[in-house]
Amino acid sequence: MSLIRLGIFGSAFDPPTLGHLDVLQQAATGHDCILLVPSAFHAFDKNPLPFSLRLQMLQCFIDEADVGCPLEVCDLESELLEQAPGKPVYTYDLMTALTSKYQGKATISFIRGPDNASPETWKRFYKWREIEKKWPIFTATERLAVRSSDVRKVLESSKIADDDLQQGLNMLLPSVQAFIMNHNLYQTGNS
Repeated sequence: MSLIRLGIFGSAFDPPTLGHLDVLQQAATGHDCILLVPSAFHAFDKNPLPFSLRLQMLQCFIDEADVGCPLEVCDLESELLEQAPGKPVYTYDLMTALTSKYQGKATISFIRGPDNASPETWKRFYKWREIEKKWPIFTATERLAVRSSDVRKVLESSKIADDDLQQGLNMLLPSVQAFIMNHNLYQTGNS
């Protein structure tokens, strides 16, 4: 029995964007399956939407996304957070846990978006050198400069009728757009 090639793509996914989709499309050719792992407690002091909402958005995203290999949502970070409440879940710890979980079933590699590949960002990762030694890393190139922070910024400053709101929504898959609109997420400009 051959091992499956399992890619691990972590992010806040706040929200999942067409930029994330582009990274996944690039990585798909080298993987049999990709796990999308939303951060439960971000190491870089981000303050995302609640984990449960991001899991739901991510499920909408993968139900619609077609990247060339299966995608699965993995909530392992929430389990790791329960083991050490109040402490960030680091990529190194996540990769170690997944390697143990899939031992004998899969070869694990880390998928890195272009934003995290910049040396100034990558070197902030806990045990970044060890990650480079222990796991193959697929680094996507910047083909579509869409960041979750850009989407949030546009949506937070927009009202329902604004052209800016539509601009922000156009950076998302339709299922994620609908989820955001149905749950009135990020839209602090609405009053």
